[in-house]
Amino acid sequence: MWGNNKTTRWTVLLIVAIIMMMGYVFWDVVSPLTTDLKSPLEKGGMNWTTAEYGFYAGSYSIFNIFLFMLFFGGIILDKMGIRFTGILATGMMFCGALINFIAIKYISALDYTDLKLTLFGLIPQHIKLQVLIAALGFGIFGVGCDITGITVSKVITKWFTGHELASAMGIQVALARLGTASAISFSPIIALNFGGIQASLLVGAVLLLLGFILFIIYNLKFDGIIKEKIINAEEDKEPYNIKSIITLLKNIDFWFIALLCVSFYSSIRPFLKFATDIIVEKYDMNVIAAGWITSILPYGTIILTPLFGYINDKYGYARRLLVTGCLIVVLSLLLLLSPIGAGTAWMPIIIMIMMGVAFSLVPSVLWPTVPKLVPLKQLGTAYSIIYYIQNLGLMLVPMTVGNIVTNYNGKINYTPGIIIFTVFAVFATIVACKIKK
Repeated sequence: MWGNNKTTRWTVLLIVAIIMMMGYVFWDVVSPLTTDLKSPLEKGGMNWTTAEYGFYAGSYSIFNIFLFMLFFGGIILDKMGIRFTGILATGMMFCGALINFIAIKYISALDYTDLKLTLFGLIPQHIKLQVLIAALGFGIFGVGCDITGITVSKVITKWFTGHELASAMGIQVALARLGTASAISFSPIIALNFGGIQASLLVGAVLLLLGFILFIIYNLKFDGIIKEKIINAEEDKEPYNIKSIITLLKNIDFWFIALLCVSFYSSIRPFLKFATDIIVEKYDMNVIAAGWITSILPYGTIILTPLFGYINDKYGYARRLLVTGCLIVVLSLLLLLSPIGAGTAWMPIIIMIMMGVAFSLVPSVLWPTVPKLVPLKQLGTAYSIIYYIQNLGLMLVPMTVGNIVTNYNGKINYTPGIIIFTVFAVFATIVACKIKK
């Protein structure tokens, strides 16, 4: 059978993993440019405040949360299939990125608007129109990126069930981290040499257009091969309906995974949004050097995530790996809070290496665990619920940190933000202890 053809399924993995990698490039393309965004207009910056940047970073999740787009995305995936959902999602990623680019390129940073809805102060009331439109684009991109993520996860599960599932998901995560690392490393260089922040955004948008084309190629070349293959005949005898969702919601182990996901990712993903600026402020470095040090975190995961996925496939130890990864994050953030190594380069390097190990360990075990707990026909819905809960953290944490940092004693001080990241990491460690072996 084609589904058991090793060359074919690994080719499929490469295609869908590259699509997700391009999504992660755009997700983090602005992260290392925080200092530039906050620079005065006369110095080539956008004069954004930290609160405005925090709102922008959190806007990735705003539609997923308040319009329940991820729930709809998961149901659409389970009902309409991979072809329709993938084209819709990758198209949304590109459209959102294009709006984001247009906002930065063509809307003046001097135009302001006043908002009536500020989400309990998380959104600045007096905000730049440029920030607002850029956030709109980033929010549309966020809907597309997360629905693409659950679609890619279902593609990999269909092709690798009964084969190297954890290893395959580990490689997909590794390529996603390559996207993050590339954005953090090269975005400042592109901005410096090719026309500023908008140049980096344009490169990211072009990559997403290529990702959209790649998904069309997958549909035409590979999806038809496996679309009629029955992965689990017993499960597929019953149609997908409201009972399927209720059964999923009653699964306590599924909820532990969801809680682990939101707490772990809330301790790392928002941290990455501010990491370059934190290193610049605390360790007295220039932006490009700080960006390269930050990129150690995702670069390290490129090799380690598939390795840990292989270990998980071969030996298990899921709970031990999850707890270890979460504890490493806690220790890393405590080191960041300490005065040890202040003003040096070696301490942030050590911290990023440690976090890179953790960011390899946890995802390489977390994501392959979901198909073991949830039937294939419910998988899209399951991933959508997990992503929805995760998005709560990815929206609220950067918005909160942006406001706290801006308002803390009237100056920039990232200590309260790092404490917030640490609290989430501690909670993740506690939840990880509840996961089945």
